[in-house]
Amino acid sequence: MEDQEKSPEQLINELHALRIRLSEAEVQDLEHGRTRQKLRALEQLVDTMSLGVTISDIEGRILYSNPAEAQMHGYQVNELIGREVRIFAPNGIWNPMTREQARKIKRLSREGLNIRQDGSVFPVHLVSDVVKNAAGEPVAIITTSEETTGRKQAQALQSALYKISQKAAAAPSLEQLFSDLHSILGGLIYARNFLVALYDQDSQILEFPYHIDEFSATPPPARLGKGLFEYVIKSGQVLFATSETLAEKMRAGEMDEMNAPFVNWLGIPLKKGDRTVGIMVIKSYTEEISFSEAEKDLLIFVAQQIVGALERLKK
Repeated sequence: MEDQEKSPEQLINELHALRIRLSEAEVQDLEHGRTRQKLRALEQLVDTMSLGVTISDIEGRILYSNPAEAQMHGYQVNELIGREVRIFAPNGIWNPMTREQARKIKRLSREGLNIRQDGSVFPVHLVSDVVKNAAGEPVAIITTSEETTGRKQAQALQSALYKISQKAAAAPSLEQLFSDLHSILGGLIYARNFLVALYDQDSQILEFPYHIDEFSATPPPARLGKGLFEYVIKSGQVLFATSETLAEKMRAGEMDEMNAPFVNWLGIPLKKGDRTVGIMVIKSYTEEISFSEAEKDLLIFVAQQIVGALERLKK
């Protein structure tokens, strides 16, 4: 079987087996040369893997780490060799494998938490293989690590979207729906300041059935003017606003003069066909928190669910 066709686990185990062979005194010169060539070829393959790989001795000292492992944890490869493998584990959750456990275990797969050099913690999927000598004694542990942050975020998003759809289909009232949606969104994005406003085209009144804000009181029902809410409702377009963009729109006469205590503001129109029947807003009051296309896409989905619930609750 060609090396390129082998699984990562096969390549890694073969790599370590070759290292052991090179350390044995009885290896003949010719075999030694062939083994070293094979070792270099395998090292090149493992070095280019996106999967993190670390080989440690049974006492927990690092013998080898590939570039992906080092980069994942914020190190250079040469900074890891000879260090204790426990540097990858946050304080308080290090649970080393004893020699007795290593004798009984061939492979150990688990979900865990690792820590980067800068102190940040991230979720990983770890698989450890115990390497044993001819006498069956454990001599090393090969561990592959895969960061699962993206996977867990995707799973959380999928679960949240399902919950949002369920709440929209079954909520007994708008007040309950908005409260439930706020709670779900808070588990995904920064939504401490969250509001939903509804616009009645017949009366031309904008009212705020749900308004949670750290610093602003709930506005009273009012006719449309030339503010942020009105801009989104009249244009039917998503609006990312900062104090700078607000100033530009005021200079252009698109909005009335107003103070902007917020730092970032994201408004999503609630649209039924071509008509805008309301607006959903999140905002922040600190420079550290901004909003992106990811928040926009999520809130557009939520807005669609709200419009569907509005129709259902009217019937």
